[in-house]
Amino acid sequence: MVIAANLPDVYPLWFLAQLIALAILVYLFLRWRPGFLRGRTIGQTVGGVLDAREEQIRSQLEAAQRSREEAARIHEESQRERAQAQHEAETIVARAAETSQAIQKDIQARAQEEYDRIVGQARMQMDYERERAALALRREAADIVVEAARQIVERHLEPQTDRRIIGESLEDMREIR
Repeated sequence: MVIAANLPDVYPLWFLAQLIALAILVYLFLRWRPGFLRGRTIGQTVGGVLDAREEQIRSQLEAAQRSREEAARIHEESQRERAQAQHEAETIVARAAETSQAIQKDIQARAQEEYDRIVGQARMQMDYERERAALALRREAADIVVEAARQIVERHLEPQTDRRIIGESLEDMREIR
């Protein structure tokens, strides 16, 4: 308990020692000019460091502002380029569609021309075959008539037989047609 009784006497001395130490530090801070600081006080040196740091922060803020403005400009430019590219893409697609339709119409026209040519050739071939068939029928009819005439001549030109053979020949010709 004796220690507790002496403590209040120590506090004022301790407080006074701290105050003196603080005063010495303030004096040194404001007045002392050591050689390694090139003739400046510690306060001036600290102030210079703080001023330099403030200037560095200010220049960094200005650079950040310039970067922000540059980013905004680049963003606007990229938006314009994107819109222009979109427009160009739409134009290309429209041209491709037009070209596709033109090619499709050309192919359809060529196909129709080819169809018409093939159908025309087929009709010509059918007409030709029809004429050949008709010619063959005529030849066959002529052969029948010649054969009938031959039979008539062979039978010595009898009138009743001649009429019958001519009638049969005409019947044969009607059946062939």
